[in-house]
Amino acid sequence: MDESPRPPEGPAGAPPANPWDIGGAHEDALRELLRSPLDEEPRRARGAARPGRKTAVLLFLAAAAAGAGLTVAGASLVRGEAAPATTAAATTTAPPPSGPALPVGYYPLGEGFGARVERILQRPDAVFVTLSLAVDEAQDPAATTGHQGGQWLLEFPDGTSVRSSGVAFDPVARGTATIAFPAFDHDLNGATLRLVAVEDLRTATFSATVAGTVAALPTEGTLRFALGPATFALDGGGTLRVGPLDLGPTGASLEWAVEGTGVAGHVDPAIVLEGPAATVVLIRNDPFSPYRNQVLSIPPPTLGASGRANLISLDPTHQDPGAGFTVAATFQVTWSISTPADAALPLDGAPIVAVGATG
Repeated sequence: MDESPRPPEGPAGAPPANPWDIGGAHEDALRELLRSPLDEEPRRARGAARPGRKTAVLLFLAAAAAGAGLTVAGASLVRGEAAPATTAAATTTAPPPSGPALPVGYYPLGEGFGARVERILQRPDAVFVTLSLAVDEAQDPAATTGHQGGQWLLEFPDGTSVRSSGVAFDPVARGTATIAFPAFDHDLNGATLRLVAVEDLRTATFSATVAGTVAALPTEGTLRFALGPATFALDGGGTLRVGPLDLGPTGASLEWAVEGTGVAGHVDPAIVLEGPAATVVLIRNDPFSPYRNQVLSIPPPTLGASGRANLISLDPTHQDPGAGFTVAATFQVTWSISTPADAALPLDGAPIVAVGATG
C-alpha cells in the first residue's frame, strides 16, 4: 500500500497540485455556464447582497432558446480565454441601493423584476440574445407577469445600433426570453442591450352571432355569413374588427384586424352551431391555446396587426342533419399596448457562440 504523503492543497484559485486535476477558474466558468436551475438557490445564498434574506428567483437558462438550433459540434466560443474573467466580474455587480434587492448580477427591467444576458448566438442569418429573468425578493415568481415583449436595441461603442426583429418565449425554459436581431457585422465587445419600448399584454373575451339560422351545414363549397357586432373597443386604445365567417364542409375561417397606434393583437375564435338535433363546435387548431396566459412560464401568442383564423370541427365525423342551426362566435383576444421604456443590460461576461453556414 502506497503511504507516500499527498501533495499539500493550495489556496483557493491556486494551480492544482495534481496535474490531472482540472479545477480552477476554467472549471468554475464551465460550471457557471452549464449549471442546473436546481443549483441556483445555493449559488444565490453564497453571493446574495443581503445575507439571511430569501430571494425569489426564476432562472432557467435557454439552452434551446427559440431560433437557436444550437449543437455542441460546430459551435465555437469566440471570446476564448477572456470569458471566465469577465463572467466573474459581471456576477459581482451590486443591485440598486433602493428598493427590494434583485439577485446579484441582474439589472432592473420592470416593476419588481430584472434580467441578465446569459448567451449570444451568432448565425449567418440572425443574432439571438438570450436573457434569464428574476424577480426581486419582495415578489412571488408565480404571480409575476414579468417581461411580455417589446422593442430592443443593440447599441455599439461607435454610436450605431441595431433594432430587434422579435422576442420569443420558450414554454419549456421558464423565465427566459430570446431577443432576435437581423445579422450584422459589428463587434459585440462593449455593446449594450437596451429596452426602448415595452408591451403591456391584455386579454378579453367578446361574442357575436349570425342573424337568423343556417338551413344546413354545407356539403360542398363555402357559405359566408356576417357577424354582429363586427367591431369591438379594446381597453387602452385600439379596435378589433372581425370579417365575415366562411363556413365549409370541413371547418370555417375568419379574418380579423386590430387598429390603433402601437397596438398589436391575436384572436382565438370559437364557433358553435346549435341545431335541434346536433351541435357542431369549431375551434382553432392550436395545441397550446388552452394553456396560454401572461405568467412567465407560458409564452404569449405571436401578435400582429391582422390575421386569419382557420377552424376545425371537434367532431369531424359529424353528419349534417339538414336542420336549421343558430351560429354564435366567441373571441378570446390578446393585444398589447406599447409604451416607451429605458433599461440597459451589459453584454460583458456573456458567452458568444458563433455558428457558421456549415454548422
